[in-house]
Amino acid sequence: MSRWLAFTPRDTVFVRDGRSFNAAADTSAVTVRPWPTTIAGAVGAAFGKVNPAEVRGPVLAHFGRRGWEPYFPVPADLAVAEGSERVCRLKSQETSAGSGSDLAMPRWLVPPGNVGKVEPFSELYPGYLMPGSVLSQYLAGALPKPDTTVRDLRLLQPLAPETRVGLARDGHVARSGFLYQATHLRLADDWAFLADITEAGERKPVTEQHVLFGGRGRLADVGEAEMSWPDAGTAKIGKQVLVYLATPAVWPGGWRLPVPESARLVAAATGKPEPATTLTPGSTWKETRTLRWAVPAGSVYLLEFTDDAAGETWARQWQQRALSRGVQGEDLVRTAGFGVVLMGVWA
Repeated sequence: MSRWLAFTPRDTVFVRDGRSFNAAADTSAVTVRPWPTTIAGAVGAAFGKVNPAEVRGPVLAHFGRRGWEPYFPVPADLAVAEGSERVCRLKSQETSAGSGSDLAMPRWLVPPGNVGKVEPFSELYPGYLMPGSVLSQYLAGALPKPDTTVRDLRLLQPLAPETRVGLARDGHVARSGFLYQATHLRLADDWAFLADITEAGERKPVTEQHVLFGGRGRLADVGEAEMSWPDAGTAKIGKQVLVYLATPAVWPGGWRLPVPESARLVAAATGKPEPATTLTPGSTWKETRTLRWAVPAGSVYLLEFTDDAAGETWARQWQQRALSRGVQGEDLVRTAGFGVVLMGVWA
């Protein structure tokens, strides 16, 4: 069974990026959005420390008149024409002779010929998200249109940074020279972090209405929610499958997603790698701490299968799931929500 849970922070959210931080040597701690492991840990706590079969998230969502609406990072192959607000989609182009690289892909993603120079959304609008209804149009190949502008994407930035100053202590005594600052994130009103949960067996009751969420003892309220992932609608997915990364991914091949045997990776647009740390809470957290580099959400991959049937079957198998190599197994990174993908079309 599958259902959604909403986690609404009572105060700011504080999640470190996972890299070592020493208040004596560093003056600021880097804060990031909650990781899949953050939401997975909160789900386990809500169920009384009983982990479900699989958690997919977190997904930032806004509660309005029509209920919960999910928001996602702008796809990495969308760009803005320089000097305007016109939105364009990078097109795949065959690599010319002598322009090969160690990326082992047959095509580049380049701006359309009638656009000129473009700028990525990640630089122009950092932290902005697009609603799932707009992302569905993109997955179906209906967006952007020739007259699409930035305003048509209905971008919002629900997380606002807040700078806090701290002082390292030994018990209740301040340590001289250990003054530092950290950035907290405050979520806008009527927003929450949602998780899609798959349970094996009977439906488990939510036993905790308030759970720890992130660091510094921050709390979040827990509630049931009704929501669905965006999809390509009636658009037919054939041999050319677009893979959109809805949550950060940790794959054996680094930035390269696990490519099925019946397909080839034609082109990709990915963001900068993000440091992600996993650990086991408790007294042994230092021994279990592992730093990995994740592919950021919003990255896009273009796959080409041997035929339409193979592409459609694979897309149906992995749609709205955490992508792994081969048959799904007991992979804690995957079941925690790293690498959830949404399928679309490309031409």
